[in-house]
Amino acid sequence: MGVMDARRPNSELDRRAFLRRLAAAGVALPSAAALVAACERKSAPEAAQRPILSSPQGPTFESGKPVEKTAVLKVYEWREYLSKGTLSSFERSFPDADVKVEVESFTHMDEAIARLQDPASQFDVFFPTIDALPGLIEMGLVRPLDHDQVPNVGNLWGWFRGGDGPFYDPGQRYSLPYTVYVSGVAWRDDLVAPADAPDATGDPYAVFWNPDYRGRVGMYDGYLEAMSLALLRDGVLDVRAASDGQLDAAARALTDAVAITDVRFTNDGVEEGLPEGVFAAHQAWSGDVLAAPRYAASEGDADLERRLRFWSPPGSEKIVGCDLMAVCERGRHPDLAHAFLNHLLDTDVGRENFCWNGYQPPLEGVTRESFASPDSPWHMEVPPNLLNTLLDNEAFADAQMLVGFGPSERARWLDYWKRVTPAT
Repeated sequence: MGVMDARRPNSELDRRAFLRRLAAAGVALPSAAALVAACERKSAPEAAQRPILSSPQGPTFESGKPVEKTAVLKVYEWREYLSKGTLSSFERSFPDADVKVEVESFTHMDEAIARLQDPASQFDVFFPTIDALPGLIEMGLVRPLDHDQVPNVGNLWGWFRGGDGPFYDPGQRYSLPYTVYVSGVAWRDDLVAPADAPDATGDPYAVFWNPDYRGRVGMYDGYLEAMSLALLRDGVLDVRAASDGQLDAAARALTDAVAITDVRFTNDGVEEGLPEGVFAAHQAWSGDVLAAPRYAASEGDADLERRLRFWSPPGSEKIVGCDLMAVCERGRHPDLAHAFLNHLLDTDVGRENFCWNGYQPPLEGVTRESFASPDSPWHMEVPPNLLNTLLDNEAFADAQMLVGFGPSERARWLDYWKRVTPAT
């Protein structure tokens, strides 16, 4: 499977494309520790097919309010977003209620919203993006949350709980965070010279303009992601506030990168292209970097995780993202839906689901320290060279998000992005 050279100026990024391919092939994603052990046993392809099962056997909360019995909870998720172990452990949490979970998946948010508008859909739980949330509220497709039924909210990082709550949903009235991630640069230390590595140079983005790596570098095929990388390189620290002149300079810089290195804009270059050696370096979301070794293991390469490196900007230059979960207004089992959200906010459940999909839940105890400590049972689940993919409350609070763009702002950014894409 080679990297798709998809060059769609207005494409919506689907960072789950890799997981969909593995699901279609029947491959489950093991933990990084399992991959290390598999390497030692020289049986990585077989080990890569073992699923991780979540361990909780009893209820993860006591709200004082019973859940609906003999119910089928309908969950509408991004494809391959929840591990089978997470789903089965939820079902086991209510042995007297005989509940089941039924999952339907989507690949694009506009597709999902159209499905939710169908009165016959009756989903109970949905995973919206921040930008989609206001429209869902306005259309009456998600219901206000009863926080008394979600006591594990207390496990969330302080940024989500402090003051009036997150800016995109004050008081977390309609949503709770599911995963967080950070944008940066991923590279292979066997394909990028030490002196050219992003963490060894004054210009961490220089590899994308270095002719020595012509044909071997990539960026995400999305205008916000690619343009923001060029803006940061030009010294624009608050990318949301970029002026027309700064956006013009960023577009010209990306056009230069296309001419100098033949930089390729892809959706799966991190998960597939880096493992295959098609790319030496690629713009990357942290979750995709952690998923890449699982792809490599499924292809018989259990050593990739030791060769991967990741860098992201410091402080407020850092760009982070957050995916949400919500209870649907038309769902038939609101109490069970609240219990499911609460289940995902259980620290042990969140950790194990993270080891399956690579995207970090913003929970106390699911941080760099918990994976780095030799005394932690989760030690080496994330290899030492990739611990910097993990965020904590302070780093997340100090960072910026590429969300909340109105129609005019999007049109402005797209206008400059279209000056780059015809050259590709």
